[in-house]
Amino acid sequence: MKWYDHAEESGSFTAAVLGDQLRPGPWGEVYYTPFTIAAPEELLPLRKLEENGTVWVFPNAHYSEVERLLESTGMPASLRAELMEPDVLVQNAQGMEMRPASKTLLALPAGPRKKLYQALLQHPENRGQITFIHKDTLGDRFGNAPSGEHTLMLFKQLCCEHGDYLVFSGLSVVLAQLPTYEEKRDFMRGLTCQRTLTMRLRIKQGMDINALANYWGKGIKGTDVRTIFESIADAPNGGMLGVVTLLPPLPSSQLFVYPMPDNPLNGPAPLRDCHWTPFNFFNDVADQQMSNPAHFMQKLKEDYIPAAGDPRYGDIAFFSKPSGGVVHSAVYLADDILFTKNGATFTYPWMLETLSDLLKQYSFQVEPGEKLVVSYYRHKNQ
Repeated sequence: MKWYDHAEESGSFTAAVLGDQLRPGPWGEVYYTPFTIAAPEELLPLRKLEENGTVWVFPNAHYSEVERLLESTGMPASLRAELMEPDVLVQNAQGMEMRPASKTLLALPAGPRKKLYQALLQHPENRGQITFIHKDTLGDRFGNAPSGEHTLMLFKQLCCEHGDYLVFSGLSVVLAQLPTYEEKRDFMRGLTCQRTLTMRLRIKQGMDINALANYWGKGIKGTDVRTIFESIADAPNGGMLGVVTLLPPLPSSQLFVYPMPDNPLNGPAPLRDCHWTPFNFFNDVADQQMSNPAHFMQKLKEDYIPAAGDPRYGDIAFFSKPSGGVVHSAVYLADDILFTKNGATFTYPWMLETLSDLLKQYSFQVEPGEKLVVSYYRHKNQ
């Protein structure tokens, strides 16, 4: 098996082979190809998802605080009353837990629904209950199923709009109304479908690879990267190298993978979310506490500095509200491409995504008229 693509016969690379090119930069001549992925059927716990229902949490909150929140959304008093029923809104040790009925979820008007979803996403615990779907992908996701039109109508009824995205919650409602296993499976695969891309680095015959080796030679031994680059540059026509080959062992093994469930016999499962991912990017052994805000913020203070100048490979990108609250983090690779995990649940794989798409998605968590602030931090040893 070749670990790079070599144009032996024609002596040149065609546009079809190369794909679209990133803007010029220290990362070299990099080309990308968009594609979509979806969770495999064996990872879809359909029965459990349907039986569990919709569960929203309000950490450290009291009944009166949730009541005020619902009032602030502008939803009708009758719907507020349904959401405040004793068997729907329950106090527990962590705060308040809400299990809305299907008829209540379907009846929420668009405006109050959006305000409620925005409030829920202030708490990372609710990220697994809310999914972002790009509007352009709806036909590909749900249009080919036998019950496609009905499923799509039901799905949209549980969504609010945010720019290019539909924001969805109420998975169990849809699953309960689909009559066959095949339809439930197809809906879940459509829901977990993600738009991502591959990246390949072109190395020309005889080129000076020092600058490239300095840029990409992090996380695995720089001499190894240099040797690979030199070998390709010595080939008769150079070659194309998948960027995944240059990633450290942990992210290279995760890229495009939907997380498998952890064995409960090994103790509590780690929360492998958007913060766990960048702070473990270069680690040989994952620090499972990196999803804890106090822990990763301490690491940020001790081991990182604000990146001077333009971001470089391996920098951590923080997406923050103007008030300073961090809503997402990812790893910068090249141009505007980042390595990201957009949630801790199995519905989100580790993947590559553009900065612009991440900004569009996570701007749902800021107030109208506000913009997310993106800042980059670099490890002191890099």
